[in-house]
Amino acid sequence: MFNTDGFRPDAMDALVGPIFQVSIILGIFYAWTIGFNRESKFRPGKAKNMKEEFTVYGLPFWFMYTIGTFKLILSTLLIFGFFYPFLLKPVAAALCVVMAGAVLMHMKKREDKLIKVLPSYYIFCSSFFLLID
Repeated sequence: MFNTDGFRPDAMDALVGPIFQVSIILGIFYAWTIGFNRESKFRPGKAKNMKEEFTVYGLPFWFMYTIGTFKLILSTLLIFGFFYPFLLKPVAAALCVVMAGAVLMHMKKREDKLIKVLPSYYIFCSSFFLLID
């Protein structure tokens, strides 16, 4: 099957793109719903939940709810991206910006192990792949 440019799409991209898309959706929904009040080895400092995590970073609670709502909206739009592919690139671009901020906030906490930045970095990289694919 050929796309509109007359080129055959890369089979690996056709497989990896949706895998990244689903992992972003599941990761964000888990973190901001089920995992919101749960302990995680990826939380900074001695934070035990999302509220304490934003406190460790010195960010206000209203910002936590704003970011969480924005991430959940973007994740929902990624679901719609399966049916409306034109949504993928703008949503991926917005996620890249948000997740770059998350990566920087995790790295701001220098006494933490680098492993704590892994989930944010993974979502950033996956979003970047969707953007450039």
